[in-house]
Amino acid sequence: MKEEDWFYALATDQTALLQLILEYRWISPPETPTGSGSVFQRDGKVSFQLQELRELLCVALEHVHFAPCWLPVLLKAGLQPSLLLHPHMFDHADSDALNYLLEFVNWTTLPGGLKIILERRREEQTWKPWPHFDTITSLSHMCRLQIRSMLGPDLLMRTSIVQQLPVPSPLHCFLQFRDIQEPSYKHSPLSNQIQRHNNTHQHRHVL
Repeated sequence: MKEEDWFYALATDQTALLQLILEYRWISPPETPTGSGSVFQRDGKVSFQLQELRELLCVALEHVHFAPCWLPVLLKAGLQPSLLLHPHMFDHADSDALNYLLEFVNWTTLPGGLKIILERRREEQTWKPWPHFDTITSLSHMCRLQIRSMLGPDLLMRTSIVQQLPVPSPLHCFLQFRDIQEPSYKHSPLSNQIQRHNNTHQHRHVL
């Protein structure tokens, strides 16, 4: 997939195309070699090449206004949340979308530059953090981050392997981050987004 293809999947408030793509393509773990000529499959899905993943992230960061739409889909499909810990994301993402992303990481160990952006946005009242972000990360959250790190986000989020873990069944949704409220999207006409894309598109360095 090319950058132009990702534009139609991500620069919109509709997620049907993105979900369709993810029915046939696999976001492989970062350590999986996906260079040119490397084709990996799992459950009939072909893994994204490294360049495809770079272009996905570039377009996603270019259109952070639509993050409330594409962010939950990508994270549930196994995208590594750390790939979105980017200054542009923290500068421009909607408050709810940013809070949603922070729930997938250890927010107390963010890089200093990102913390500075958050503090500025808090002062400007363009970001309203959820109350528990001002407290020490809970042990339960640390545990699920560690489990995801060991299993990999794709395996944890897209298969029933979590049901095989020696934990009570009520914790399954928690371990898959399904207890987190998804962000809501504030409507903006797609035509305006297309015009801004054509006039101000800027490639962002990721991966």
